[in-house]
Amino acid sequence: MLSLSFGMSEDLNTQSLLRQQGLEPVILQSPTGLRVEVLPYGATIRSIQLDGQELTLQHPQISDYLENNGYLGSTVGRYANRIAGGLLRFGAQIHQLETAGGEHCLHGGKGFSHRLWQVQQQSADQLLLFLHSHDGDCGFPGDLLVWQQIRLEGTTVHIHFRATTNSSTVISLTNHCYFNLDGSADIGGHQLQIHADAFLPVDASLIPTGQRQLVADTAFDFRQPISIASQLAVADPQLQQTGGFDHCYLFPQQLNGSATDEPIQPLPALQQMATLSSPLSNISLTVSSTLPGLQFYAGHGLTAPFSPRQGLCLEAQHWPDAPNRPDFPSALLVAGQIWQQQIVYAFGRDRSFE
Repeated sequence: MLSLSFGMSEDLNTQSLLRQQGLEPVILQSPTGLRVEVLPYGATIRSIQLDGQELTLQHPQISDYLENNGYLGSTVGRYANRIAGGLLRFGAQIHQLETAGGEHCLHGGKGFSHRLWQVQQQSADQLLLFLHSHDGDCGFPGDLLVWQQIRLEGTTVHIHFRATTNSSTVISLTNHCYFNLDGSADIGGHQLQIHADAFLPVDASLIPTGQRQLVADTAFDFRQPISIASQLAVADPQLQQTGGFDHCYLFPQQLNGSATDEPIQPLPALQQMATLSSPLSNISLTVSSTLPGLQFYAGHGLTAPFSPRQGLCLEAQHWPDAPNRPDFPSALLVAGQIWQQQIVYAFGRDRSFE
């Protein structure tokens, strides 16, 4: 369980520097062939392997993670996805968030993905990381204390977030792994199933229009397993506008119990969101989470040393721009409350392709 305590073949010089920068990998392993490599810098899952098969994209040089413009494997926050114009409104107050030279605040700016997280606990199959994000960090209000536990169980990776603040703020954390289950140059041959009936259409700058669109009779219908390439080939105005899939699928949250006056609110029910599988490797990934949205990004914006659509993201998160949309599920965290969410990556062998 997570503690809520607020206490906090290279030469030795190189190893010391990597350790100081948070780039010395922490290796987690299970007896069933699952191996996960984590960097404290950015709380980054650099590698996931099953029986020696690499399942994620990774930078060729470990020093590349200091910039990591594609957020490969990083923990992104304070707010995953986009906040329109980088403007966060709290009543009469407006907070200008970091936009990194762009139009909107993306993934909280150079936030949690570019911070050195503290290793608080470590064992062969689990890791507890901690980060103190100060008031005004990338423009966000309130001091935020965050714990992230990464734990292996069999062939499953469990990610458990907890956070608390001293002043009202917003929070949406996710992991940003790019998955490729067979090492191919393009993930179009992967099959994908997403257990959602609706998604959020977006404008040309990837901000939700406010509508909720049913997936039926659109390119976004992944309710049954289907190849990604076949859906990319469908003539769809949203795909033509954005260049590919980069959209949030909607999952109504169900609480395990009723809301209370206690600081720790009931954890929402874990929902199975999506299953990705490769006919080439016979490996499957099932993503489950307690969060209300799943951003499917097909990787069309990947740049060198990668190629477009060499990997894809399945990001469990709050809905994009929710802090400015009162009709979206709330991402508000008030002072003294404890926010907690889970993301689960379950890997296995898909015998249906044999």
